[in-house]
Amino acid sequence: MDWKDVKIHVLDFEGSVRTGIVEYGVATLLGGRIVSAATRLCSVREPIPIEESEIHGIFDEDIEGNPPIEADWDFFLHLRKTGLLGSHHAPAEIGMLSAVWQFPGTVPDFSLESRPPTNNWGPWIDTCKIAKEWFPHERKHNLGTLIERFELSERVDADAKKFCPKTRSRYHCALYDAIAAAHLLVNMCEHPAFARSTILDLVRASSGAKRFQNHIQAEFDFF
Repeated sequence: MDWKDVKIHVLDFEGSVRTGIVEYGVATLLGGRIVSAATRLCSVREPIPIEESEIHGIFDEDIEGNPPIEADWDFFLHLRKTGLLGSHHAPAEIGMLSAVWQFPGTVPDFSLESRPPTNNWGPWIDTCKIAKEWFPHERKHNLGTLIERFELSERVDADAKKFCPKTRSRYHCALYDAIAAAHLLVNMCEHPAFARSTILDLVRASSGAKRFQNHIQAEFDFF
């Protein structure tokens, strides 16, 4: 199945193991473009350490009165029932989501044509892992560096202007990072070497299983 035919809900969380999730952002891809987005701030179980606030820009007064992430169970279950979840460096999001809800219940796999049922938030689409598998010659695979390297900043900022709250439109804001990861995935799949990627190809690359035996050694023409 072509990867564009499956909804990929690209997630990003701000927060930590200590506080829990203080903000989430979701950018949903279908047909190779972002078709919807969602974000909100969440109350957490203890005060936000100042060193964390200095990174993501969220302070205790910003989240006062907001429901905790647990209030959005139906929303996250709907995401997983309608597609696959993705993230840049997915282990972080996997850990934070699983700390709230360990399992989603019976959901489709989506990576296979038969869509067999599973009781797992995965399989995940990990744009960091995919970048490392498909573009191993790149020196750094962090999100900001890849967005700049692939010349995607204008695309990201255009969608950020459309979807992000005005005060949460930069890196380390959950929806902005989710939008950036979504554009990174689209860009990688537009490269001629990977233009016929299936959703299973993305799942395999996200787990470290190489689609091709030989990496392309020549410099790529990035989009």
